[in-house]
Amino acid sequence: MAGVTRWAVLLAAAGLCACSRPPNPVVAHDPIPQPPPGYAVRCSSTPFILNGYITHCTPGLKPVEERVIVRAKG
Repeated sequence: MAGVTRWAVLLAAAGLCACSRPPNPVVAHDPIPQPPPGYAVRCSSTPFILNGYITHCTPGLKPVEERVIVRAKG
């Protein structure tokens, strides 16, 4: 009977040790690149039952405005 109790205590201790270990760290992947300058998304949402929402998004391109740099000596 003492052998069974000893095994039960050992198994319980092993289970507690396994649960107390921290989880494996998340390995970072390559960052997501930025979208191109003319990329735009239009989204609309509609109320749904039980405080839910239905969302619909359409990707598109917006006109890219060229930036003008004014330099003056002063």
